[in-house]
Amino acid sequence: MALHENDRVYCKETELFSTSFYGSVTKVYEHSVLVKVEPEQLKKKETDKIDSFGDLVVIRQTELQLVNDAGEAIAEPVDEKVEAAE
Repeated sequence: MALHENDRVYCKETELFSTSFYGSVTKVYEHSVLVKVEPEQLKKKETDKIDSFGDLVVIRQTELQLVNDAGEAIAEPVDEKVEAAE
């Protein structure tokens, strides 16, 4: 998945976080992403691990789903192959 800064993402429960949450991408690394958790999502957290970075968490890219403003999953755009001109 190709994530970019300011993309809205959804994270299901993980080993580190026992509740799902929404957030926005602030920095993309090779295999992980720094996500700013949405303020209303912090209220439902069951762990204090988010507090260690304020409202920022580092999550593996494979644990994130790109979503729109309504929270609906956005399908990954399919790259169309372009044939070379002769």
